[in-house]
Amino acid sequence: MNGKPIELTDLIYLKKGFLSDKECQIIIDDFENSPAEAAQERCPHAFTGENILSTFTVKSPTFRKEAFNLVHKSIEKIICEYQDYLDTFEAFHVMRRLSLLFPHKYRIMKYEKGAWIHPHTDHDPCVYGSCTINLSDEYTGGEFSFWGGKHKIKLGKGDIMIWPADYFWVHEVEEIQSGTRYSVNCFIRSTPQSLPETVKYNVPCPDAFKPKPVEVPWESQTYI
Repeated sequence: MNGKPIELTDLIYLKKGFLSDKECQIIIDDFENSPAEAAQERCPHAFTGENILSTFTVKSPTFRKEAFNLVHKSIEKIICEYQDYLDTFEAFHVMRRLSLLFPHKYRIMKYEKGAWIHPHTDHDPCVYGSCTINLSDEYTGGEFSFWGGKHKIKLGKGDIMIWPADYFWVHEVEEIQSGTRYSVNCFIRSTPQSLPETVKYNVPCPDAFKPKPVEVPWESQTYI
């Protein structure tokens, strides 16, 4: 980075057109065809602390089916790209590669006209990153906004974005004025949470930081 100062916005990694129209539709169809009841969520408002009910609805993709696998592989790929991108700054600890290994769960979100989400963060114990995939573009409004509107991003269909998760990363989705916005969101963790431990991202890491095998003392070994 040639000594250039690092801005907060530099840590937002956006990849345009990461998913094709067909791939986006596969995920949308999973939401619309799922027999599960669409749910709402609550989270605290970043500036008041009030626990507010969401105006969007959410379903989880069908476990291990096409949409689920597509989301998992896409987020795994963007995490690896993000880590390589962060390496170019020559400024961040290599152990961060062990912090983005598991999804908390996958959520397909549907924002209809009038829906929005208030300023909040995705911070939680063991959560170090957040990722969103935009699945549609036939809507107005719905800009992705950081820090009370100081930095706004208009996501197109198939765009994917990843950024750190802590109390500094306040963000919101502005109100949908017309149409419907579909997206996927995932909080990225260092440990498993809602999904099995086998749902893990393959993120390259230097050998020096990989877990070492446990050595069993010779006298404790059992032979058959």
